[in-house]
Amino acid sequence: MENSLQGFLLAISHGINKFELDIRLSSDKQLMVVHDEKLIRLANSPLLVSKSTAHTLSQTCLCGTQEGIPTLEQVVAACPSVTHWQFEIKTLSSNANFVAPMKHIIDKYQLHDKVTITSKHIGTLEIFKNNLEHIKRGYVQEWPRPNGIKTAIKLNCHMLALNKNLAHRKHIKKAQALGLHVSVWTVNLQEDMQRLSHLQVDSIISDVPQMAMKTLK
Repeated sequence: MENSLQGFLLAISHGINKFELDIRLSSDKQLMVVHDEKLIRLANSPLLVSKSTAHTLSQTCLCGTQEGIPTLEQVVAACPSVTHWQFEIKTLSSNANFVAPMKHIIDKYQLHDKVTITSKHIGTLEIFKNNLEHIKRGYVQEWPRPNGIKTAIKLNCHMLALNKNLAHRKHIKKAQALGLHVSVWTVNLQEDMQRLSHLQVDSIISDVPQMAMKTLK
């Protein structure tokens, strides 16, 4: 059910109204909601997202569902009650082809104050900074280096999305003191949720949002 439209709608039915999701480009430059480039794990398919059209991907059923991989617009259109979106751009190279379809969706669904564009790819964040400057951005820090705080500030980011293994008090407080929203991923254990709540992070990303809501209350 990972990244399926069914999964998003199920989460909404349980009261979740803030989502982080992963975006890749299809071969025909459509924004697809999918984590992996290789679809073996998610769909038991040898296809690569970047080498497949949006139509082909829509016909490639995700494991455990009867659904194909959705476009970003399909997900956004189906979830009008969402109050915040975190769109993580998955790419290994700087690619300006993400910008135009993203601008179209943001404008069409009036997401200007509801979305943060994130990526661990610095060049991609620079492209969004230069082309959609008014849309909030976040740097995804997975490893201790490069320095995530310095990178986020240099890119005029609003958010620092930290791997949970990097979420230490000193790092969190320094980022927040510089005006960064600190979001931590991927937090699926209750003890980690409680620790991060104690550290006063601004948000967490979890695959078990119901547990997170109950724990953080």
